Amino acid sequence: MRGDNSPVIQHVAAEAGGIRGWSRAGTPLALFVTLGLPAGAVGVAWPHMRASLDAPLAGLGFVLAAWTVAYFVASASSGPLADRLGGAALLVAGCALAAVGLIALSLAFWWWTVPAVSLLVGGGSGLIDASVNTHVSLNRGVRYMGLLHASWAVGAAVGPQAIVVSVAVTGSWRAAFAAMGAAFLISALVVASRRHEWVGRRVESSPKRSDADATPRTYRRMMVLIAGLFLLGAGLEATAGDWSYTQLTLSRSVSANLGSWGATLFWAGLAGGRIALGIFGHRVTPDRLLDAGIGLSVFASLAFWLGPPLVSAFVALPLLGFAVSVIFPLLLSLMPARVGPAMTAHAVGFGLAAGTTGAGGLPAATGIVLQSAGLLTLGPIMTGMAVLLLLLHLASRVASSRSG
Repeated sequence: MRGDNSPVIQHVAAEAGGIRGWSRAGTPLALFVTLGLPAGAVGVAWPHMRASLDAPLAGLGFVLAAWTVAYFVASASSGPLADRLGGAALLVAGCALAAVGLIALSLAFWWWTVPAVSLLVGGGSGLIDASVNTHVSLNRGVRYMGLLHASWAVGAAVGPQAIVVSVAVTGSWRAAFAAMGAAFLISALVVASRRHEWVGRRVESSPKRSDADATPRTYRRMMVLIAGLFLLGAGLEATAGDWSYTQLTLSRSVSANLGSWGATLFWAGLAGGRIALGIFGHRVTPDRLLDAGIGLSVFASLAFWLGPPLVSAFVALPLLGFAVSVIFPLLLSLMPARVGPAMTAHAVGFGLAAGTTGAGGLPAATGIVLQSAGLLTLGPIMTGMAVLLLLLHLASRVASSRSG
């Protein structure tokens, strides 16, 4: 891709082309920072929400399930909606939905309303995610895509501290979600005022495999493996982000302040890994980088499970965040080489759907297990996910080499 061998700042600057260009380049990044805020905050906020709303421990699972269902439906339907409404209008609608949901969440006083308003947050987030990713894939290079997903991780890293500040200043988690809702409203206004910039165009690509190489049988086999990788990769990331704080503080005697910093470091590791991928990723082949990321995720999950509490919080969690950070963008970048260019768009949509299911479904299932078997089972669950991820990755490597 053009500019991949130049420094990332020069690459973005070249695409930006002046002050107006920098503003145009910065809007998607700012949107993804905002998009990451509630994702990083919900795990740290949950113990406080549970206490004030008298909710069950597994209630977080129901919240995440509602979020995921709405996210899945919104992202899956974003293509036809964009054709009908236009990308800018769809993005404004997504920001508005997320804003209403977060403000309603900050005002909730009954437990049953939390999953209900989470549908709005999930739906809005799904529209934003699909719209921005589509726009960037059509108008920007691969390295900008890395910066985009790093921006989401930056927002997710800030989210836990937003809850900590909110509790410290106001005595409640509510102000943090109200502020996030306001951020989405501001995003909607910015996009609406610059809607002419959200006109799609298709960039050239250079796939490594021809369409003839991807037979229906090969495609189906590869897609089963890819879907499993997306599901487990996103599920491991979300499970660690959503449940690690609760386990550390309630079952491993880590203070709330230290536990929140552990959660922040996990998301910071996620951001750092994606920034490193955007700057240095061209120096190693994507396959080798994926080998390293998945292998490291197994090691970090074991360290979280078996290490002392502070090692789990301050070493294993940021290491795990760094490891899983590269899985999602690398799987997307490898898609043309593994399924052929003609099937890439369909495969990307299928993979994102599987990832959405894993990001919501696996943490929700984990919550049910934790409530029945105890919070200390989180370590074995995360390690099991990482090992399955490694096995699927090895199988996909073999399948890819045989079909290549």
